[in-house]
Amino acid sequence: MLTDKGKRTHPRIKPEQTVRVEYPDFVPRVRNLSISGAFIEDARPLPPGRIVPLRLWLGYKEPITMKVMVRRVVEGRGMGVEFLSMEEGDRKRLREFVGVTPSLET
Repeated sequence: MLTDKGKRTHPRIKPEQTVRVEYPDFVPRVRNLSISGAFIEDARPLPPGRIVPLRLWLGYKEPITMKVMVRRVVEGRGMGVEFLSMEEGDRKRLREFVGVTPSLET
């Protein structure tokens, strides 16, 4: 915050560690979802082939943590990602959420 004289009220530091921030206007949304991937709406999609960690919230439970690969990009709109790996318990929760039983996976 600046005072009337244009000076900061509190000193700022440059963090030595990475500090991440998340806020509503820049939290991407999932347009569609399956047991193998999703399309994520984000005006700043990552490049195809990029592998990144992802947390997916299904309702109010703990997030599902996984690794995904960006497979398709629609510039300014979003990206299609493939789920590469996740814990078996998380995979079960995802199956239940999308309404797929293990026998329907193949």
